[in-house]
Amino acid sequence: MGASHSKGSTFGERIKSSVEDEITKRSMLQREVQMAVNIAKARDAIQIFGSLWLTLVTGVTTAHLAGKKLPGLLGVPVVIGGIALGNLADMAYGNKLQRVTREAEYILTHEQERFVPLQQAPFAKHYTKEQRAKMLDKATPVGNLFPSSTFARP
Repeated sequence: MGASHSKGSTFGERIKSSVEDEITKRSMLQREVQMAVNIAKARDAIQIFGSLWLTLVTGVTTAHLAGKKLPGLLGVPVVIGGIALGNLADMAYGNKLQRVTREAEYILTHEQERFVPLQQAPFAKHYTKEQRAKMLDKATPVGNLFPSSTFARP
C-alpha cells in the first residue's frame, strides 16, 4: 500500500507540474500578445502623428523658404513633436521595451516596498509588517501636503 501511495504522489506531482507549466505558457503568451499590441499601437501612432508632424514641418519650411514671417512659437510644436515622435519610434522600432523591462526588473528586486498595498486590500495580509512599515512610514498622505493641507484637512 505504501508503494502505491508514493506512485500516486509522484503522479500527482507530475500533474501539478504539468498544470503549472500550462499556466506559465498561457501567461507567457498573454504577455507576448500584450507587448505586440503595445508595439503595434506605437507604430500606428507614429503613422498618424508622424504624418501630421511632417505636414507641419513641411509647411513651416516652405513658408520660411518663401520668405514669409512665421511666429516664433511655431518652433515649439516642431521641437516637442519631434521629441515625442522620437520616443514613439524608440518604442515601436528601438529597444525601449528592453530598457523598460530591465528597469522593471531592478525595481522588482531592489524597491519592493513600493508595491505594498493599502491596509484594506484583501491581499495586504501577505506583506510583512516590515514591508508595510518600510513604505508607509516614510510616506506623507497627500492631503497633508501643500496646497491640499490648507483646505482638505482640519
